[in-house]
Amino acid sequence: MAVINRSLIMFPSEGVSTVLSDKALYRKIDARIIPLMFAAYFLQFLDKVLINYANIMGLQQDLGMHGQQFNWLATAFFIAYSVAEFPQGWLLQKFPPATILGINVFIWGVLVSSTAACQNFASLVAVRTLLGIFEAVITPALILITNQWYTRRESTPRFGIWYCGLGAGQIVGGLVSFAAQHGPRGTSFSGWRIMFVAVGLFNIVIAVLILLFLPNAPETTSWLSEAEKTHLRERLALDQAGTGKKVFQKTALLEVLFDMHVWILFVLTILIVIPSGVVTTFSATLIKGFGYDSKSAALLNIPSGAVSIIATLGCTYAILIDFPRWLGIVLLMVPSLIGAGLMSFYDGTQAGILAGIYLINFVVAPLALVYALAGVNTQGYTKKVAVNAVVAVGFGIANIIGPQTFLSWEAPGYISAKITIFAVNGAVIIVAIMLRLLYGWRNRQRINERQAELDALSSGRMDIRMLEKLEGEDTDMRNKAFVYVY
Repeated sequence: MAVINRSLIMFPSEGVSTVLSDKALYRKIDARIIPLMFAAYFLQFLDKVLINYANIMGLQQDLGMHGQQFNWLATAFFIAYSVAEFPQGWLLQKFPPATILGINVFIWGVLVSSTAACQNFASLVAVRTLLGIFEAVITPALILITNQWYTRRESTPRFGIWYCGLGAGQIVGGLVSFAAQHGPRGTSFSGWRIMFVAVGLFNIVIAVLILLFLPNAPETTSWLSEAEKTHLRERLALDQAGTGKKVFQKTALLEVLFDMHVWILFVLTILIVIPSGVVTTFSATLIKGFGYDSKSAALLNIPSGAVSIIATLGCTYAILIDFPRWLGIVLLMVPSLIGAGLMSFYDGTQAGILAGIYLINFVVAPLALVYALAGVNTQGYTKKVAVNAVVAVGFGIANIIGPQTFLSWEAPGYISAKITIFAVNGAVIIVAIMLRLLYGWRNRQRINERQAELDALSSGRMDIRMLEKLEGEDTDMRNKAFVYVY
């Protein structure tokens, strides 16, 4: 394929040529939007994982829970999460995405703080169900916002950065749990209640910052000049990136139903999230089952977050040196399989089993690549919203399945959960290869069309504004010059 150098571009401004540097422009953009997206993803994970730490701090005893009731807290959350994906997608189609995100984060804060007032299982499951409804917005919103600003090559590392909020949530959650366990005991307002109030208030603070400072679109941004907005729009059009015009297309919804790559991403999400969801939700419980007290279990879970961050940044930044995304998914499964084997079948020291739990956290990172593939390989605003929702539903379904493999009568070994983790890790490799083959097959039919399009741009026979128009009206299936990245 022909390559057009767009690192510098000339724009006429009042008769004077203005040179815009991509690096300077994106430093400005990164500084203003990435920290807020990272904070949002960090909080949605922390809000979910707090229940894991509350469990080892006496939540079940305080609320008189028994049997599989704790598992059903996670299941109820993700049933609501999955059901709410398409209503949240409708809101993202109808209203500005950053505003929708900020409002939802504010509601998270209210609900997380309200968890401290729960006195029994029924009230707790009600709050967790409501939290699942409002947290359903997170993945579609962040994928959509990222795609508004970055080319397909540039976006993947940014997906990785905000996705590291998950690893940061593991680390901070462990520290918050450790600190909260030093709170008052034997009172109605025990340590885990203090923890929920503190994190809920922090959610509200971040929500206000998102509503005030996260732009809804490049076109409405006050800190970009008109030349910078034009430059950004043209770069995205040339790269077949961006989100397209915000118009509803019924045909795009129908296309999602019959697009094989959407459903492979859906299956891949489920397979990746079953083990990652189990590990992130139950890792502290597993560690405590090795004979550690609750304070030690909270601290020993912190390295899991570090592993998640290192693996995520490694696989997403590798895209900048043209490392294949699908191969990154496959390679990340290797340490995860080793970890699953150690955790499931190793009968040696506690240190070896603990190492297995840490290694399994490599399985967290491939989801960032799946999010990136869903974002960069889909064209058209309506289809992007729908595909993001489908992937998020897969996330929810996997988290419904995962906790149910933790059978209370198998404690503390939980052998069913461990074998499930081992099996789905292997399946991820097979499905990732299938996705690579599908993209390669589609591109063979499109590569010549894309080459002709680039040649027309280079020779001046096609104006970049024609590409902007096509990008707004077409989907990746209808646009025969659209080339998939993998």
